[in-house]
Amino acid sequence: MEPRAWGIRLRRLVFEVLAAAILLSLAGRASLATGSQPVSVPAVTDNAAGRVPSTDNTAGPVPSADNGWVDRTHSLVEKDLFQTVVWFDHFFGDERMEITEPPESFLRWINELRWDQEERFTFRSTIRASLRLPRLKKRWKLVFSGETRGDRTAVTQEDPGNPGLDIGSRARTGSTELVYDIFRNYRTSLDAGAGVRVKIPPDAFVRTRFQHARPVAFNTLGRFSAIAFWDARDGFGESNRVDLEHWLALLTLLRWSNSLDISQKDHGWTWGSELSLLQKISPKSAVTFAGGASGSTHPSWTPQNYRVLARYRRNAFRKWLFLEGEPEVRWPRKEDGSRKAVWGAMVRVEILFSGVGPDPQQTGVAIGP
Repeated sequence: MEPRAWGIRLRRLVFEVLAAAILLSLAGRASLATGSQPVSVPAVTDNAAGRVPSTDNTAGPVPSADNGWVDRTHSLVEKDLFQTVVWFDHFFGDERMEITEPPESFLRWINELRWDQEERFTFRSTIRASLRLPRLKKRWKLVFSGETRGDRTAVTQEDPGNPGLDIGSRARTGSTELVYDIFRNYRTSLDAGAGVRVKIPPDAFVRTRFQHARPVAFNTLGRFSAIAFWDARDGFGESNRVDLEHWLALLTLLRWSNSLDISQKDHGWTWGSELSLLQKISPKSAVTFAGGASGSTHPSWTPQNYRVLARYRRNAFRKWLFLEGEPEVRWPRKEDGSRKAVWGAMVRVEILFSGVGPDPQQTGVAIGP
C-alpha cells in the first residue's frame, strides 16, 4: 500500500474513533441528566496500600421501584465488584481505573533490578507524575513520564501514545504533557493532551483518550479505552484496550487484558493478551499470578513471546514505600522459529507521593463542556 493511501486510511480511522468517543460521552451525559441521581465516587485515601475505598453506591443507584431482594443483591454485588477492582488498581499502581476517582496528583518512582538468562543483570528506573492544576476548574493536569529503558518483557504498553514510556526503547526516554478533561463522570472519561518528547531537539505529540467502565454480566466488569495519537517522529497511531474483570470473591479478582495497537512506524498491528489472578492477602500485601502472549500481525499472528509470572507486592515500613518480587519464565521466538525457556526474576522498590483534591461532582464544579 502506498504511504499516501495508508495515511488517508489511518486518518479516517482516527476520525471515526474520535467521533464515536464524542457520541458515547454525549449519550452518557444525557442518561445521567435524565434518569439518575448523583453518585458518590470512591475516595482515595492517603494510604494507597491500606483500604478499600468506601462508598455507598459505586455501581449506580437502584430505582425505587426495583427494591426486591434480587435487585438489592445485584446492587451489592456491583458495589463489591467496583470496590475490589479499585483497590487492586490503587495497590498495584494501575492507571486504567482513573475515571472512577476524584482529581488526584501523584508521583510514582520505581527502581527495578532484573536478572535473566539472556541479559544477566540489568537496572531500570521509571518515573511518572500527574499534577492537577486546581485554579483551572480541575480540568487541567501536567503529566511527566520517563524511564531509563523500556520493559521488553511487557505484554501490553503501560500508556500507549506516550513517548516517555516505550516498551521497545533501549535508551532513556522522557516526555511532558498537558492534558485537558473534556468530559468525566464515574464511568466515562474523554480527554485530550499535547506535549513534547524530552530530547534535543524536542519532538511534539498530541493524543486523545476515551475510557469507559461498565458491568457487562453478573460479577463481571468491562473496561474499554481507545487512544488516537500523532508523534512528530513516528507519525499517526491508534491503540485499543479491553479488560474483563470477574469478581471471584471480595479479595480475589480474575482479569483478562487485551490490547491492539497500530502506528506508522510498525508493520501490521501489535497485540497482547494476558490472564491474571489477583489475590489480596492483607491490607498491605497482595499477590498476582499471570500468563500471557504478545506479537504482531506481520508477517503472521504467531506470538513472538509467551510469559508466565508470579508477583508479590507489599507496603513496607511506610505507607508510601512498596516492595515487589517477581519470578518469571519467558519463551521468546527466535529467528529460526524455535523457542527456549528464559528464566528471570525482578526486585522492585517503589516510592509514591500522592494527594487528593476535592471531588468536582460533590463541590458543584462543572466537569462537562
